[in-house]
Amino acid sequence: IFILIYSCDNNKKPEDLWDEAQNYRINNNLMEAINTFKNIIEIYPNNYLSSKSQFQIADIYLNDIKDYDLSIKEFKSVVKDYPNDEVAKKSLFMIAYIYNNYINAYTDAIDNYNLFISKYPKDELIPSVKYELEGLKEIISKIDSLKINNDL
Repeated sequence: IFILIYSCDNNKKPEDLWDEAQNYRINNNLMEAINTFKNIIEIYPNNYLSSKSQFQIADIYLNDIKDYDLSIKEFKSVVKDYPNDEVAKKSLFMIAYIYNNYINAYTDAIDNYNLFISKYPKDELIPSVKYELEGLKEIISKIDSLKINNDL
């Protein structure tokens, strides 16, 4: 059955698969959406929709499934596999944002926000990154003061 499905998908244009995956997502058939996005990546690795498909997979795990660890893993794949694509930039921001706002892994958030600043110093997201880092300063100072009080 898999070979039949794969060969059928292999005959479709990447744009058709993209539309199909988007429809699956709209209809809340999330695993089919993910699988169809993965098919785009596997069948058409050099197509412009491959990077966007990887981003969509991460976005589904973040916003629809709410699996933050898996979402970070998928966003990291975007950054690693498509470093020069616009979605890599957004993915790096999202990694830091998830660490900060969903997982409360503040050190990881700070590291990734700072990496974003060093890689994309003139990007339009820089004000957002700085805003997030400013909020983290308060949290880090509270954590540091708790550590000092516990050491006493």
